[in-house]
Amino acid sequence: MKIMATILLKNLKKSFVGTFILILSATSLFATNPSNVSDDSDQRMKISLMLNSAGTYERELFVMADESATSGYDSGFDSAIDAMQDEDMYWLINSGKFIEQGINEINEETIIKIGMHTYVNGFNTISIHKLENIPSTMKIFMHDKTLDEYHSIKDGAYEVYLDAGVYLNRFEIVFAQPETLGVSQIQTRENQLDIRFDYATNEIEIVNNANINIESVNVYSLLGQSVYTSNVSNSNNKININTNAMSTGTYIVIVSTEYGINSKKVLVN
Repeated sequence: MKIMATILLKNLKKSFVGTFILILSATSLFATNPSNVSDDSDQRMKISLMLNSAGTYERELFVMADESATSGYDSGFDSAIDAMQDEDMYWLINSGKFIEQGINEINEETIIKIGMHTYVNGFNTISIHKLENIPSTMKIFMHDKTLDEYHSIKDGAYEVYLDAGVYLNRFEIVFAQPETLGVSQIQTRENQLDIRFDYATNEIEIVNNANINIESVNVYSLLGQSVYTSNVSNSNNKININTNAMSTGTYIVIVSTEYGINSKKVLVN
């Protein structure tokens, strides 16, 4: 059952201008503007994201740049989530969870943290719902820190497979992609790890040239589904991962060592 009420928003710092209809339902809380009124004098950048979860829940998030706001909590801008769903997405500000927030600026150094929780295993989709006053040249990426993946959500939705659970330190919105993406993040030595697919043995091979201590190895599909994990610490010269149970396709291999993280995409054939 949906509850509808027409309200006139008084705090124009937070929302799109006009008379809004607030719709409350069992699956979503969002605002629409039936008159489609816009204010050409308001040049603040605004981004609205939408989650479509594996369990068919939806959540819309809103963020706006305003010079009066800060990167922390601002009582005049930030709206805490008040009706948590079984599967949900939210901005993370300090230790709180919010559906709306104001920040002082949006540029290439801006990082906006996102939290999510799910109760079923499956694919979750995050997409752009609406943009206002965002330059056409500005890039917007969903950064999946577990996969070390940067996905341009201006070019299309980000779909990721998640096991049921809470994810508070995995996702963030960023506005620049590091030039070193796909290159070893280990800076102290060169050519320490070589990650490749061995066509002769049908195995993923990790060659540890310097016999550094490898703390864990994880392999994910491009959609984020974990297909292999090992937390056994070793400094062996070579690690081989059997791929017989993997379908043909591209996978992301993430190797954590005493010096940092090395990630690489490999084609399993």
